Amino acid sequence: MASTQVTTDILSTELMWTDSTTAGLNVTEPAETGSNRLTGSDLVSVIIYWTTGCIGVLGNALVMIVFRHLRSKRSQANLFILNQSLADFVTSLFIITFGTTRIVRHNLSHYGASGFFLCRFWWSRFFVFSGFAVSTFNLTAMSIERYIAVVHPLKYQVFFKRRNTTIIILIVWIVGPIMQWVFPIWQHASVDGSCIYQSSWSNVHGIVVGVVLFCWEYFFPCLIMSFAYVTILRTLRIKERIVHAQVGAPDQGGEPKTDANGNAKGNTVNKNNASSKQAQARRKNVTVTLFILFIVYFVCWSPNQFTFLQFNLGGPLNFDGIWYHFTVVAAFCNTCINPFIYALKHRQFQAGMKSLFCRGKSAQRNNGSEQPGGSLAGTVVD
Repeated sequence: MASTQVTTDILSTELMWTDSTTAGLNVTEPAETGSNRLTGSDLVSVIIYWTTGCIGVLGNALVMIVFRHLRSKRSQANLFILNQSLADFVTSLFIITFGTTRIVRHNLSHYGASGFFLCRFWWSRFFVFSGFAVSTFNLTAMSIERYIAVVHPLKYQVFFKRRNTTIIILIVWIVGPIMQWVFPIWQHASVDGSCIYQSSWSNVHGIVVGVVLFCWEYFFPCLIMSFAYVTILRTLRIKERIVHAQVGAPDQGGEPKTDANGNAKGNTVNKNNASSKQAQARRKNVTVTLFILFIVYFVCWSPNQFTFLQFNLGGPLNFDGIWYHFTVVAAFCNTCINPFIYALKHRQFQAGMKSLFCRGKSAQRNNGSEQPGGSLAGTVVD
């Protein structure tokens, strides 16, 4: 039960289920450790925590400032994006704090109430993993919101009022971390100033709970998001074809609605077609941006989730190996990469960035004209 093994970052809490393999890995004994020097594994882990955490804090703070600055207060999609940034921001703070406490862990008291908190909630990474879970469930909620907005627009006005959106966001914060309570309640205890792993279940029970956690926090959300975005993209293509067909279709008297150059005749037709195209473009831009968030989530988390799934099922895993650390870095990157996606893809965010940093009425007019909607305001369903 070497201390080097003890302090190796274990990103997925699911590993705690395989008793024979992890009994030694899941023990932290600061009271018995005489040296305060960090091991090589410690240094790598702390660097990962600090780098991804700092980028996540700065990037998501900027996103929250920009979206609060936008005039699109009615957009339910923007409320979910704000919540996503808040979840990633809070998680990044916990990541930084956890990395910092690992450096000074030998100076922390593990007796009494502080020992109870550190062992059951802090070293079990309860708060870090709860943040990851909230982020995942909010992504899932966003996909459902986009699905109803695009596929069932008439129902959208009924289901996604601002009050209902706020309730959904609160539910995400409450329901998301539910499975994380398993670990501080049953799997960690403070004994004589040491945090020990207590094997409360048999291997069979551990495998079952590990698989349930995999499905709850990864497989089912991915399944829901995949179905939602595949259906959304198919619906958007159909609607685009309908809009294009209406522009060039003849009216009831047989007179084409467009001239020889393909321009719509009449101011009313022009305005209606332009408005329809702009609304469609805004909706598509928001939807594609959120779809990219899902793809990035899938790419970042799949290596770690499947690695620990096979580990829970009895497979091998080297916690000092390159592959393990790669899965850690990939998963942590998911908390800090979303702001870059908004900057590259989301037109309202791009306009908000320019408006925020340029200031002035002229800057806002220019920013509004660059986005399809001609305004930073957007609509309820954008």
